[in-house]
Amino acid sequence: MDIIRNKITESYIYTLIVKLINICSYSYVMKPSLIKHKKYDIKTHKIFIITKSETKHSKCLISSKNNKFIKFVYSLYSNITTYSYIGKVIKNFNFAYVIAIYIFIDYIMRKSIPSFASVWDELLFIIILGWLVCRRIFFNKKHVFTCIDIGLIFFAIIYLILVFVNSPNLNIGIEGYRAVVQHMLWFFLMVQLLDSKKVIYRTIWIFIIGIGFIGVHGIYQYITKAPMLGNWVDSTETITTRVYSITKSPNALGSLLIYFIPIAFSMIIANKDIIKKIIAVIFTLTMSLCILFTFSRGAWMGAFLSILIFLILINKRMIMPVVTIILIAMMNINSLWKRVSYLFTPEYIAKAKNGGRLYRYYTSIEKWSESKILGLGIGRYGGAVATNHNLSPYYMDNYYLKTLCESGILGFGAFIILIISTIYKLYRYILGASVKEDKIVMYGVFSGLCGVLIQNTVENIFELPFMVVYFWVLAAVIVSLFKVNENKK
Repeated sequence: MDIIRNKITESYIYTLIVKLINICSYSYVMKPSLIKHKKYDIKTHKIFIITKSETKHSKCLISSKNNKFIKFVYSLYSNITTYSYIGKVIKNFNFAYVIAIYIFIDYIMRKSIPSFASVWDELLFIIILGWLVCRRIFFNKKHVFTCIDIGLIFFAIIYLILVFVNSPNLNIGIEGYRAVVQHMLWFFLMVQLLDSKKVIYRTIWIFIIGIGFIGVHGIYQYITKAPMLGNWVDSTETITTRVYSITKSPNALGSLLIYFIPIAFSMIIANKDIIKKIIAVIFTLTMSLCILFTFSRGAWMGAFLSILIFLILINKRMIMPVVTIILIAMMNINSLWKRVSYLFTPEYIAKAKNGGRLYRYYTSIEKWSESKILGLGIGRYGGAVATNHNLSPYYMDNYYLKTLCESGILGFGAFIILIISTIYKLYRYILGASVKEDKIVMYGVFSGLCGVLIQNTVENIFELPFMVVYFWVLAAVIVSLFKVNENKK
């Protein structure tokens, strides 16, 4: 053991890491300087030395308040934020609220400014990152670390290695890497932004109301019989409308609603305010109706199992009545029953084997067997990047199988480890929550995340940027609720 220890301590990598730690420990950004203050105790007539944590920059800002111009600007800012409605909005603004409406901004950008649609979220990411650095330097706001960070970084590194080791076309490899990893990084920003319970719950309500109105729009499409944008039903089915709202796909809309139906449901139980309960009830119903009108069997499965997980976690006695109501409704609504029962007909199985899901699954296994360890290459099979570059004739309709084909056992293993470890750690965070109402909401968020992970077995849900962003943003909500409560102890 001593020989191994000596080899490690004498290595270049170990020395480099130690030097980096030393540099960070003396930097303005990573560690505040300790400022000593003298305090005189009248009773004992003794002088005490009090050490206060401040950055040198914040000390300069404090001393600059003696400047008349700074005083004028500060008083003007205080008056605006105190007495002006717009000023109050600015004072209470948080970038977390912008991220919560990601899907709406993305829709507007793609419709109004297509040339800006592919970069707006990256610019927003850089702006928020810059704001967090400034906040750390000038206001001594500590960086929040979580036990999920290492898993995300490990996965990002493994995927990056695969890009350089196994990419016949590096540009496609980098594009595929960005499609998988880039949107996960929002977790790190969101954990920093959700720094108070007020901000967390405002963000949750923005989610519920925003996605709730998407549900309302979906119901409107069903009532007005909006035309389908693609070949979304089998030729033997009689369905004339599948709703899609601003997502442009029934499956995408269904997966989005899986996140927020259990969250809205949890807010009904957790809230004591009757007005908030009514709002949560309304949007839970609208989202539930909308997901039925998507006629997405994968979304129905994900939503059903997410609600089941939520009931198991909070109150097992509610399982039987809720499941019974859902099954009775399913069997008595003819169009829903036909949609589900069609899965078990010989016609569906025959079509699934002839160019359908089963055919794609069989073909993908054969493709993966060509390179089991490293896969076919990131971005080269079964997803949006591969389809855009004519490398794959279809979507895989199974995100896990798509990951296995592209990245092999190495990348797939890293992804599964990331997902399982994240879910386990989120559950541990929930168990550690001390406030009952917060715990119920955390269970709602957790159930929604599990529902989408289940739906990924029959869809490429994580191919949609807003679905990946929302997954990691909602994971950050659970972590932040725990951290906020811990900090108050």
